[in-house]
Amino acid sequence: MKIDSFKAQIDDLQRSNRYNVAFFGTGGKNSGLSIRGIRCDTASLPGRGFFTLEESEYGPKRVIPHKPQYDAFDCSFYLTNDMEDRELIEMWQGTMNGFSGGNFHSRFHDDYRGLIYLEMLDKYDKVNYRCAMTDAFPVQLGQVSFGYQNSEFTKFNAQFRYRYWESEFTNSKPSNLFMGFMDKHLGKLENKVRSKIEEEVFG
Repeated sequence: MKIDSFKAQIDDLQRSNRYNVAFFGTGGKNSGLSIRGIRCDTASLPGRGFFTLEESEYGPKRVIPHKPQYDAFDCSFYLTNDMEDRELIEMWQGTMNGFSGGNFHSRFHDDYRGLIYLEMLDKYDKVNYRCAMTDAFPVQLGQVSFGYQNSEFTKFNAQFRYRYWESEFTNSKPSNLFMGFMDKHLGKLENKVRSKIEEEVFG
């Protein structure tokens, strides 16, 4: 393999440190919440699978997909002196449950649901993949460890659950939003052309 060809292949590989994360509160009580994820140190692109059922009335068993299941979204944050990101996630959890005055009643889902975007970037900082997690909320806020012998930056982990995710490959083909726009307007154009032909033929 030639050196230039090898370099081109290496250059085309996705780097694990090229990403963006953004968190938005979309529910009633957390609608002003926004975390841009600048201090999000690590993040995992969640997987997706299916619960399956077995059908074996005749012949060998057949496994068929039933309901989709989605992995949790795990990430970690650097802890700043003002503890802003930690505070925002604690506030987000507060919209799920009171945590004060001995009142631990769960809130309505519409009060705490949010949206998470995880984006992968190419070497030019252009988004080449986007994963949108809908109806998200923080289920786990990790502990923070301290120690006099440790001078490293402090971090904490967080885990989010959500209803489902949708993806968009922005570099390889037109986006889903664009294709939806084209389908809608090409349908209108097709109807206009058909009406014009019928008018010319049938009067």
